[in-house]
Amino acid sequence: MLINLWYVAEWSDKVKDKPVKTKLLGQDLVLFRDLTGKVHCTANVCLHRGGSLAGGWLNEKRDCVVCPYHGWEYDGKGKCKKIPSEGKDFIVPPRFRIDAYPVEERYGMIWVFMGDLPEEERYPIPDLPQYGDP
Repeated sequence: MLINLWYVAEWSDKVKDKPVKTKLLGQDLVLFRDLTGKVHCTANVCLHRGGSLAGGWLNEKRDCVVCPYHGWEYDGKGKCKKIPSEGKDFIVPPRFRIDAYPVEERYGMIWVFMGDLPEEERYPIPDLPQYGDP
């Protein structure tokens, strides 16, 4: 398996207002688009009971994906932001997080960086000069 490279996870037009399940390098992932239109990619698993986040929805602010089982909410950086059963004043511990991956949209596709290199050391997304040329 080749890590520290960009991989195409999905076509851009397939990720709209609902979470989308995908799999890269054996990892189950979820893609979702926030209110500003930016796509995010996290692990497709809730910390609480291992539920599939892709089976959930986006919260009312469209900044988090919500687990369909107990409503835990995760932002695009993988941070758990809300646990409904704990009440509205509960502060979620910082360690409650899932893996999140860098995302870029280019050539009508959603690219996800599968690796751990810092941004300045990453290989660029390959040039596709033929894209858009009939």
